[in-house]
Amino acid sequence: MIQVLIKNTLTGDIYEVPFTSINYVEELNNGRSGTIDFDYMAIKAIASIYKKTVTDLFTAVLTEISILLDGTIIFVGVVSEYRRSLDASGNYSLTVAVVDYFALLQKRRTGSTTITFTATDPATIPWSLIHASQILNAYSDLGITQGVAQTTATTVTIDYKNAEIKQEIVNLSNANANNSFDIDIDNTKKLNVYVPYKGTLRPEIILDVSNIITQSVDIPLVLNMTNSVFYTGQGINNDIAIATAQSPNSVMSAYKLLEDVVSNSTVSDSTLLASLALRYLMNNQAPLLQVTLSHFSDTLKITNYDVGDFLIINIPEENISNGQYRVRRRTVSIDSAGTITAELYMLIF
Repeated sequence: MIQVLIKNTLTGDIYEVPFTSINYVEELNNGRSGTIDFDYMAIKAIASIYKKTVTDLFTAVLTEISILLDGTIIFVGVVSEYRRSLDASGNYSLTVAVVDYFALLQKRRTGSTTITFTATDPATIPWSLIHASQILNAYSDLGITQGVAQTTATTVTIDYKNAEIKQEIVNLSNANANNSFDIDIDNTKKLNVYVPYKGTLRPEIILDVSNIITQSVDIPLVLNMTNSVFYTGQGINNDIAIATAQSPNSVMSAYKLLEDVVSNSTVSDSTLLASLALRYLMNNQAPLLQVTLSHFSDTLKITNYDVGDFLIINIPEENISNGQYRVRRRTVSIDSAGTITAELYMLIF
């Protein structure tokens, strides 16, 4: 059973509301977002019971939305956009966009005073930035608390000034830096930092002809590849910090020299800059096999695995037999009957 609950974060009032469809995306180290379609007239009837308008129900304050599957929360976030329309036949429709609490950190900055972390474990920086932003005043607390707090064996020195907190956390994570951490803000609003990465191998989960609905394989080649990168950091003109990374000759020989220049003007630490360059190279030096497939939740429940886990795949057409692939992104679709379909974007392990 699927339930959608909306919560007025000012009063604490909670309302269960009917939906017509739900779609949301979960991406490793980048949070979750989605849309929910509602029967406008049904929502209007509910709003009138509480002497509210439909608009007020969703937009009067920061409104939290939770999606539950058999009583378990599978998504929690806030309303980010409200769209009501009326077609030529006189039918109303209502769509609400939702984002998770990690996305809300796009609207938090580190402040106009430069903050410096000196020789600091990068895995400790996300909570430091979030915690500082939540204690500014009575209105800054988003309710994010500290969950899993693991550490790396590295240190960085980095300065922040008026920097977007979400983007800076992503920059430090495994999404961009080598030998770093994975991160999420879970459905209990806990910030979790995982070293060396989030997720485990799930050998009991096998995706094959018996449960795969659709599948596709994509292998981006030369214009999407880089085997030599110049990674620039802080500075101007000849003072710009720079790190370079190049693949071994055995890797370069197959596709010849493929160069890129990437920049991140917030970074001056040479160790971090080298880590960013190496991660970029590792992500782009080879034609990685990208698998997209879908399954129904009644054959493989979406609560039985998570983004970041490694699943077993069998796709004979690509000579994949018991291959270990990691779920990098999951798109969940739920129709009005409660049928759940998950589309997985996966990379070879």
